[in-house]
Amino acid sequence: MSTSSVPFDPVKTTGQFFAVLKSVAEFDKLEVSGVISTLLSPSEREKCFVAIYLRCSANVATLIELKHPKHFQAINMLSRTLFELAVDVRLINVVPQACEKMVAFVDVEKLRCARKILRFQTAHTAAKINTAIYASFVANEGAKIDALRATLWPGTKRLEHWSARNLPDRIALLKDPFDEIYEVNYPHLSWQVHSGLTGVANLKAETFTTMCGQAFILAADSYREILLVMIEEFKIQKANTMIEGKLKAAKMLPFTESPEQVEQLLKGLT
Repeated sequence: MSTSSVPFDPVKTTGQFFAVLKSVAEFDKLEVSGVISTLLSPSEREKCFVAIYLRCSANVATLIELKHPKHFQAINMLSRTLFELAVDVRLINVVPQACEKMVAFVDVEKLRCARKILRFQTAHTAAKINTAIYASFVANEGAKIDALRATLWPGTKRLEHWSARNLPDRIALLKDPFDEIYEVNYPHLSWQVHSGLTGVANLKAETFTTMCGQAFILAADSYREILLVMIEEFKIQKANTMIEGKLKAAKMLPFTESPEQVEQLLKGLT
């Protein structure tokens, strides 16, 4: 790879970062997804890992279709989601009863939203909302879900995530590499998600290209973390001893400049 000093080219650099994401996706297709798709009778724990992995794959598939700087907001939003999914999947081995909580939280959220809709209907009788399905869910499942919540999250009044921690506290549990991403890069991604002014007024056109590049490489880093977890959890490395080296190579291949460099990289890592 060239070490010569050249002017920064946002289009070329963003293209390379986009190629990194595509390269990691190709690695996933060749080395990981086939293993995951052949799982038979997965356990509840395995289902949690697979569900996060599938959400990750769907987000990456969408990201790869976004190829113009005008998509910078969507690119940043998806990259932010990938980072949060990577945090979630790493937390499974850190938070006690993680998978049980992750599964139960789905019903806790359904119950919260059903009750919210019913309260709205009660306060706004003129609103034409068919609340039968929500009332039935609350009546039939409410007590059971409340009891489960009290068991898994005793004393927790405001439950916004299955870990019962806000994002900074989740990051603090995991540390490297999530802490640096969260403190340095995550705010840039969040600017494109929340309402209000985002600090993009009066910027040069190439700045939006650079934003996309930064989001692509952060997405690739998050994707890599999720794939490493899947490799570890499903012991894929036992049958494919070079798989982690192949993943490293996938991230580095877009920066090679000749067939010789590709051969040297693959030889060194695989």
